[in-house]
Amino acid sequence: MLNLEFLTSQFLILAQEEAAKSSLQSLIIIPIMLVAMYFLVILPNKKEEKKRKEMIGNLQKGDTVVTSSGLHGKIVEFKDNNETVVLSVSANTNVTFDTSAILKKKV
Repeated sequence: MLNLEFLTSQFLILAQEEAAKSSLQSLIIIPIMLVAMYFLVILPNKKEEKKRKEMIGNLQKGDTVVTSSGLHGKIVEFKDNNETVVLSVSANTNVTFDTSAILKKKV
């Protein structure tokens, strides 16, 4: 009987040690996943946004651009401290957009 109690207590001690190890592993895995997410998702998005802002800052009158809605047009003028841009989409049709709506510059 004494031997069974001893084995039971040893089993409980081992179970507690395993639980402590698994919780420690969980605590280590979470920061590793957060760092991986930063390098795989957040950092590339920041780089892409920086390139896009630089492209928008270098736009000039006469450049042909594509808006986020897919509209193609030629820049006629900038308004409101370069916050809005007027695009010519056909001979007598000009459309005003926020500068942030410009997706890319056509070459």
